[in-house]
Amino acid sequence: MLTSLFAWWTTQLRALLPPAIARHMAAREMLIIDIDRMDDIPQGSLLLRRDGQERFLHGLQATAPAMARLATGLRLPRGAVLSREVTLPYAALRDLPAVLCFEMDRLTPFAADELVWSVSRIRPDKPRGLMKLHLTFALRAPVEALLARLTRLHLAPGFIESKTGRIELARPRHGSARPRWASLPAACAVLALLCLVAPFIRQQIALNQAAQAIADAAPAAHAAMVLRHQLAVTASGRSAIAAARNGGDALHVLALLTGALPDGTWISDLTVKSGDLTIDGQSDNAAQLIGLLSAVPGLHDPGFTAPVTRTADGKADLFALHATVGP
Repeated sequence: MLTSLFAWWTTQLRALLPPAIARHMAAREMLIIDIDRMDDIPQGSLLLRRDGQERFLHGLQATAPAMARLATGLRLPRGAVLSREVTLPYAALRDLPAVLCFEMDRLTPFAADELVWSVSRIRPDKPRGLMKLHLTFALRAPVEALLARLTRLHLAPGFIESKTGRIELARPRHGSARPRWASLPAACAVLALLCLVAPFIRQQIALNQAAQAIADAAPAAHAAMVLRHQLAVTASGRSAIAAARNGGDALHVLALLTGALPDGTWISDLTVKSGDLTIDGQSDNAAQLIGLLSAVPGLHDPGFTAPVTRTADGKADLFALHATVGP
């Protein structure tokens, strides 16, 4: 069944070729094995077909390797290849090989596996839901026996040729196979393509590896960012505490002033803000306050911010002092 399917498929592809290409393919050189008798020892001759003209080469014997590489056809004796017109439902075209294999014993005296066959000239009749085709067939057993003998002569035909049709042979073409170097251009093209795309493939692989490395390092990077934020918050708190300490504690400053100011000195107003100390008050001797405050640890650059004046009764000095609070 596979042989029949391959033969039918090849025939359909050939029918789709443009006429110019089909004529060119038909006009090339071809080796024809013309069999006169299919006895135990087949009799026949080898013909060379060129531009539709055939020329006798020699009898049925091994040929030169150059000739064996040509496309090779097999021509059987008269009566070995049969044909008939077949009418089938048009729906059978969807799976024509399977339908013909199933119907072969009705269309011919033989089962499908007993024949090599092909179809051609398919003519659809859609209004009637039918199609007509030409079925060409030959007995498989004698054909395979003949092919085995031809193989010993390094001859491997690819098709059976007859006036009624052409039967493709799905067989390995040992003698007529393309030379090993025939696939070299395709291999070179593939290698050239690989050379072109290889840098892009390597680049993509490197990008994928870098992306994977970044993804793997993302949890550690996130943890580091969280820790850095926590450290920044802690440092900010410490800075605020240090700034507050440097700015001075009002109670601590008041305690220092209480110990440093002499008797007869009263403070009417005391302000500590951002490390600046402002004192307003009166004293029996305001001039000595600058020296006393300069000796107090934590107070720097004491000085009067306004002229010293006397009270209304003339018994004390009114003063306004400024100093810097710090370590």
